[in-house]
Amino acid sequence: MKLMRDLVGDTLSSRYRLIARVAGGGMGEVYRGHDLLLDRTVAVKVLQPNLAEDPELVARFKAEARAAARLTHPNVVAVYDWGAEDTSTYYMVMEYVPGTDVRDVLVTRGSVEVAQALEIVASVCDALAAAHNGGLVHRDVKPENVLIARSGTVKVADFGIAAAAGVDRLNPGPAISGTLRYLAPEQAAGREATIASDVWAAGALLSELVTGMPPLQGAGNDLLRRRATEPPVAPSAFGAKVPRRVDAIVAKACAVDPAQRYSSASEMGAAVRRAAAELRPPAPLEELLDEVTGEIRLPDMEPTDFAPRGARKMRRGRRIRTMALLVFFALVALGGARGIAALVAPERFDVPVLVGMTEDDAEDAAEEAGVGLAIERRVHDFGSEVGEVLSQDPAGGVMTEGETISVVLSSGPPPMRVPNLTGVPLAIARIQLRMHELELGRVVQRFDLAPKGTVIGQDPARGRLDWGSRVKVIVSKGPASIVVPDVAGMTVAKATKALEQAGFEVKVTDVYSDDVPSGRVVATVPAGTSEAPEGSTIEIQRSIGPEFEQVVMPDVRNMSLKAARNKLENLGLRVSVREVGGACPGGGTVADTDPLPGTKIRENDRVAVFVVC
Repeated sequence: MKLMRDLVGDTLSSRYRLIARVAGGGMGEVYRGHDLLLDRTVAVKVLQPNLAEDPELVARFKAEARAAARLTHPNVVAVYDWGAEDTSTYYMVMEYVPGTDVRDVLVTRGSVEVAQALEIVASVCDALAAAHNGGLVHRDVKPENVLIARSGTVKVADFGIAAAAGVDRLNPGPAISGTLRYLAPEQAAGREATIASDVWAAGALLSELVTGMPPLQGAGNDLLRRRATEPPVAPSAFGAKVPRRVDAIVAKACAVDPAQRYSSASEMGAAVRRAAAELRPPAPLEELLDEVTGEIRLPDMEPTDFAPRGARKMRRGRRIRTMALLVFFALVALGGARGIAALVAPERFDVPVLVGMTEDDAEDAAEEAGVGLAIERRVHDFGSEVGEVLSQDPAGGVMTEGETISVVLSSGPPPMRVPNLTGVPLAIARIQLRMHELELGRVVQRFDLAPKGTVIGQDPARGRLDWGSRVKVIVSKGPASIVVPDVAGMTVAKATKALEQAGFEVKVTDVYSDDVPSGRVVATVPAGTSEAPEGSTIEIQRSIGPEFEQVVMPDVRNMSLKAARNKLENLGLRVSVREVGGACPGGGTVADTDPLPGTKIRENDRVAVFVVC
């Protein structure tokens, strides 16, 4: 396998001088260069030598570069030129964008404000729409390919390039183009990427921007299977404070069935801008460039940028050969000049494989082989132990004793952002923690006004934790039962104060009472001295006095029935007639009443009159 050499200082096609290596990945190396003809800074991407050996891949690379070069849009990294220095060096010249990529922003900040995320994705949709109108599908939209310039402008990179790189990046086979973690369901199922695939990736990007979490966890074939069948997870399910409209955008853009997604990137961009209009204007995107960090390697994603090469630690191997001096003097004695030269010449041998070793084991292996070991950088990695060798340069071939192998070491999984669990049921909290690669720790239950089973506190409440760390949660047991104060007979104001101080809410209703003066408490529901949940509502029954006025039974004896009835009914009484000695055709005369005259009664009471003929 041919290895890529450092081309810094070279000039390609007598025009593009390579100034510094700025990034690299599965496809090749990216250099900051200078266009000597037009006197401008450019980015030059050089194809890996092993990929350059495939004529079909080179032809595809060239065709995609031509298509991308025709694409002109302020949110697209422009492609200027394509060329070949020799049969193994193919390159593409692009616009140089000083700034950072969204992956660095996510590594540094975990997530971004919803308004900022919508602004970024709206620009991505504009770039995709322009590409789709030109017949070009990106195939590999991901945080690494979305750049934020120092001016705050969002630019999408690698149009057309990603498709060619896919054959080297993916294990499932050359039929699938794109980075595994960001494949749309149809790509994961092995079908060709379409405009709908780019729409899916833009929705996944939006979800990751507001949650800090990639579309799905997992790796390899298991991730492909899940991606091809599982519907998207709403960003709000990760504990992020996301408006419903943003959840709806992600759900539609990332639908498993391409026919259920937005019909175009333009349609999605319009939906994103409508959602953004409902929020406060975002902070300027250039503020996101205040802090940048090193890369994070995922198990199924090649790195797309490199931190500056650090100081190298050289450890020379020392071999003790017990017979070396004897052989040397023997050769001298025999006049073997050629033998002496062979003995003292540097030894050449196959490059030792250090990938997968611990740092100590790699140092021992390098020392044993007689070569130096340089730590190029340490990166976060989801699938390795701290100190494990992730990659090496050179990775194969032959080297000479005394040369150096550069290695990339794992610093373990990145610290995970602690989600806000307050207000969600315990079962959902457990799921959210697992989505953030954290575990549910000790569960403490306390009485609280929140519904039973709801998380009311957590430790830690925010920040980041190491992969697999536990988060303690406090869960509501529901309100505690407390005694209802007996406030019967009190004024409503005094009763309200007593109940509120006891921890209850108060509702006042009016009732008639013959015994309790108007304005005072007749009773409570629940009754005083009984128990009720803290925070529940207690009904105060306030007296508004008797329903009927008090009257004195008049004396209607010896009056005609008609006159007696009129007098009693005018007082609001109900009259029952009792005829004594038989029916009286003329109505008769009142002989007596019940109750007796002078008795205190109330309106609407029933009284009896006894009538005789």
